[in-house]
Amino acid sequence: MERIDLDDQNSAPLSPEVAEAIQGALKLRGNPSSPHAEGRRCLQAIERARAGVAGLINARPEEVVFTSSGTEANCWALTGLTPPQAAKGRQIVLSAVEHRSVLQTAQRLEAQGWAVTVLPVDRWGRVDPEALEAALTPETALVSLQWANGEVGTLQPLPECVRRVKARGILFHSDSIAAVGKVPVDLRAVPADALSLAANTFGGPPGVGALVVRKGVRILPLFVGGAQEQGRRAGTENWPGIVGMGRAAELAMDRLNQAQARLTWLRERLIQGVSDRVPQALFNGHPTERLPGHLSVSFPGMEAEALVLALDLEGVAVGMGSACTSRTMKASHVLKAMGIDEEHALGTITFTLGVETTPEQIDRLLEILPKVIASGHPELVEGRAR
Repeated sequence: MERIDLDDQNSAPLSPEVAEAIQGALKLRGNPSSPHAEGRRCLQAIERARAGVAGLINARPEEVVFTSSGTEANCWALTGLTPPQAAKGRQIVLSAVEHRSVLQTAQRLEAQGWAVTVLPVDRWGRVDPEALEAALTPETALVSLQWANGEVGTLQPLPECVRRVKARGILFHSDSIAAVGKVPVDLRAVPADALSLAANTFGGPPGVGALVVRKGVRILPLFVGGAQEQGRRAGTENWPGIVGMGRAAELAMDRLNQAQARLTWLRERLIQGVSDRVPQALFNGHPTERLPGHLSVSFPGMEAEALVLALDLEGVAVGMGSACTSRTMKASHVLKAMGIDEEHALGTITFTLGVETTPEQIDRLLEILPKVIASGHPELVEGRAR
């Protein structure tokens, strides 16, 4: 039986066009830093990919710096934009629902003497722009807010947040990994100073990402010892991965509007189906300001890991809304920040739909899911109060 992959957010499948582009890049010989013809061909392939990535977010090609992942881009943004002698002071502002690569990098900076202000979020997972502005001080050097949350799908009011921060002359970074390729991300319309991207979230290969740094913004190099990536990230580039990222960006840009409408329709079909079949389910995240193909659902009393494994045995792949650390289930920091109680948080899974998701797959899931849940918690399906 054909498997159903509803974990698109963690790694979207490679399209045949992207796979073909990577295969073509693997045939290239040489080193992009070498001046001979073989090296120049590699470099030209990288620059074409850079233009493709830039086009997806309306940036300049020279603003795109390739990395090994979105996590690397997030860590670099926080450390590179907060040099030891920061002109604005030594305070960083971020939200309680940021990715752990942002939160843990901020913790490291805090250990080095930086003041870190963590903003609360509402029950939908959104930051209040007024609360953000109130947290800014003459010492604020950097604000880092995600564009969209990868766990619950909520979109932040980023245009308003960026406007308020830039009016104070403060640098702004956005972890845009969950948003790029899913919703319009326009660096000219929302002039953040740096954006993080990851290829595998919009159909590119794993192991490649980018940090987009606006022209004129100074950032410390991530690695030194070579002139690659304008001297900002030394080391021979992963040009097959970069080429795949560039092609995936082109495809994502071409299909963005159509994909948004289709994924929203499929998501609403899934919401209605889960509501009808599992009345005790709780849906997380903002009802409208959210990623089109993203759905976070809590099943109180269930363990998310057990549910994910049970669905896996039935041929369905979904994501987990809680992290498993040292083999001990812990409630997601995102759900806790949104005020969701422990029981619901520990029973949370995520369905993320992609370009290959079909209505028939949604309908099949809706046949399987109630049976899996009823096997251990019939009260959730029958709608009885717990």
